[in-house]
Amino acid sequence: MISVTSTYLESIPGETFFTKALQSPISFVLGSKIIKQGKLLIFKQAHYYIQITIQNTRNQKETFEIPIPFKTEEYVHEGLIYFDYRVKSLVGKNEELCYRLSKAKIKNTTPSQYYNKILEIKTQLQ
Repeated sequence: MISVTSTYLESIPGETFFTKALQSPISFVLGSKIIKQGKLLIFKQAHYYIQITIQNTRNQKETFEIPIPFKTEEYVHEGLIYFDYRVKSLVGKNEELCYRLSKAKIKNTTPSQYYNKILEIKTQLQ
């Protein structure tokens, strides 16, 4: 059984990266597919999500949410950050729990597009 306690985040994961990327072109890549791209206008934490507003390639404002990642790897000077949503990054070195979670059948829900994947966020810093 997994024990979940009250979680408080002092800052948004990738806050330094997003702050430096404001008003810059940014793309969100999942696997080999670009899921969103445009100019980063604003970001904020909304419960267990990061809410992001971009000006897309059609010059329209678009707001979307991405879940708070289990783990991040930040390369600010290269304009790159990875949001890790893999089960193994959630449970660490507990292989039994990792196996049980990856084999668990979640009823009546559709898994998130981020489930067990890494989101790559790239920007061209100005």
